Amino acid sequence: MAIPGLKCPSCASDLEYHVTIEMMNPPVGKIDTAYCSKCARLFERVRDTGTYYETTAWPPLCRECRQPVMFTGVKPDDPGGTAIYGCAMHPREQWTFNRPAERWSRIA
Repeated sequence: MAIPGLKCPSCASDLEYHVTIEMMNPPVGKIDTAYCSKCARLFERVRDTGTYYETTAWPPLCRECRQPVMFTGVKPDDPGGTAIYGCAMHPREQWTFNRPAERWSRIA
C-alpha cells in the first residue's frame, strides 16, 4: 500500500502519516491519520471526500514501532491537566495531550 501524501489543512506543511483506518459501520470508508509538527495537531482525512478534520479519537503512533502511545501520567506543574503519553518499547517517544486545547505535541 502506498503512503498517501497529506498536507496540513491549516498551514499546508507536509503531514507525518500515521495510519489508515477503515470504518465500516457507519460506512465512512478509509480515514488517513497524520500529524503536523508545525501546528502540533493530529488530523484525519476521509479519503473518499478529501475532507480533513482535527482528531482526538486516535492517539499518535511511535515513530519506531508504529504502535499507539499509551497514557503514562499527568504533567505535575500544569493545572490544566496535560496528559503525558509514551511508547512502552521506546521511552524517548513521548507526547503530551492538552485537553482544553485538544492538541497533541511530541516531546523532543
